[in-house]
This record gives sequence, structure tokens and C-alpha cells, in this order.
Amino acid sequence: MINSPLRIDEFRAALELLPSDLARRAETLKLYATGRSNCPACGNVRDSVRLAFTAALFGDISAAERLLTTAERSAWLTSHATKCGRRGLRSVRNVPGNHGRVTGRWDAAGPLTAATDASWKNGVGGIGYITSQGSWGLRGWVTDHRDPTGTSKVLVSELRAVDLLLRAAGNPEVLLVDSLSALSFLRAWQRGDTELMPDGYDLRPRRRGAPSLVRLAEHVAEADGLVFQHVKGHSGHLLNEAADSLASIARRRVTERFDATGRATDLVSSFLSSWHQRPMAA
Repeated sequence: MINSPLRIDEFRAALELLPSDLARRAETLKLYATGRSNCPACGNVRDSVRLAFTAALFGDISAAERLLTTAERSAWLTSHATKCGRRGLRSVRNVPGNHGRVTGRWDAAGPLTAATDASWKNGVGGIGYITSQGSWGLRGWVTDHRDPTGTSKVLVSELRAVDLLLRAAGNPEVLLVDSLSALSFLRAWQRGDTELMPDGYDLRPRRRGAPSLVRLAEHVAEADGLVFQHVKGHSGHLLNEAADSLASIARRRVTERFDATGRATDLVSSFLSSWHQRPMAA
């Protein structure tokens, strides 16, 4: 039955058949391709992704790209069943927080660029990310006596924002961060110094495996072609400002009641419209 979901190992193996740009697009559809749902739109996504992988297996990359485009349209632009909950990827399997994607006439030229940021206030943290193709995510939490962060709360949160992005949306070509301290750790990990960790960070195993920064360090060390760039915070850079706002939404949502998903979606749509209308030299 073509509509049956892919196993995770099947999905991962199939990604290897695709060029890097198509693999990144397919990765954003993982929840649809590997999940079970009676929603017709989700079923259409599963069908199209499976057919795209089959086309790639036989070397027809052009057909694979067309089928992924069809899958994206089914995921983002069609009506999903009531209570489906999957329009916009509001959740990503095994990745905490809220995640989504907005659609528009985004310029496909240029590298896939992402930005991450963190926000802290009165013991409440928030992190956020955005990509130039419309994916976004956020997560907030309250610290307590079990918090393994240690003394470097802001630094660790900046790095956790990067981890959230890479786990939920895959590797961009360029990742913008406004923390020079975080950038120094990311570049050290790229050089293979994966044992370097922020002061006070608790390295004891978590319930679900290795600590997030240990996992992140290993991922960064193995991620070929991933470029980290510094951008000055609060300088008007559109993607950085969007990531900062998403982190703030995540932090505030912990203690306030409002529609974080709706607010994030509107914010990302606005920032990306401006981002893709800017002069390319900007």
C-alpha cells in the first residue's frame, strides 16, 4: 500500500539518494512521511515523498524534485482534516517545542540561511530559529534545581537554539548567530574539539541519552559544508531580529496565555517577505 508510512531508517536511507538541497526539503516533510494519519492531505504527502524517493533511486532527480514540490503543496497549501494538527509542522517528532513553516514566493536563489537566538528573564528561558525557506521553531522553559545548564545560562541557551534548528529543520548552508561566545564553541566543535563545553554544564546522561550539547557538538563536527557566521544582535538584520522575536515569544508563552503559533507564523511571514525583497547585496 503506497500510503503506508516510511520507517525512520527507510527515510534516512532515502535522503542519501538526493542532492543536498532536495534532501533538506525532504527532511522538513519527515513528520508526514513517517507518521500515521487518516488525514487525506497527509496521505498525499506520504505518497509524493515515497514516489520522490523512488524516482531518486532510479536516478531521475528532476522527477524527484517535482514530486517533492507536490508534497510541499499538499503539506502547506491544502486543507487538512479537522484536528489533524499537522498543517505547518506544528510538532516535530522527538524534538520539543513548537515548529512550523510559512509559505510564500520565497526567492530560491542564494544559500539556505538560518538564524537562531535565545532570550532569558527572571529564570525563564526561550529559544527560536528561522530559515530563509520559511521553517521556524521555538521552545520555552522554567529553570529549577534540576536544571543542568550550570552558570553559563545564556551561552548554553544560544547553543540549544542551534541544536533545536538542526534537529527540527536540518542543516542550512549558512547559520547566523549573534553570540560570539556561542560562535567560538561551534567553530571549536567543527575543528573536532568536541569535548569543549561551557563552564558548569552538567555532562551526566539524560533520560533520553546524551546531553543536548554533547549531541550538538558531535553533529557539528560531522556536518560538512555548514558555515557559521556572526551577525551583530539588534542591528536590524532581518533573520536575526526574527529569531530574537521567536525566542521572546517562547519565553513569554511560559508565563502568559496567548496564541504563540499564530503570533510566530505572522511574525515569520512578515520578516521573510522583507528578507526576500531586499537587495541581494544587503
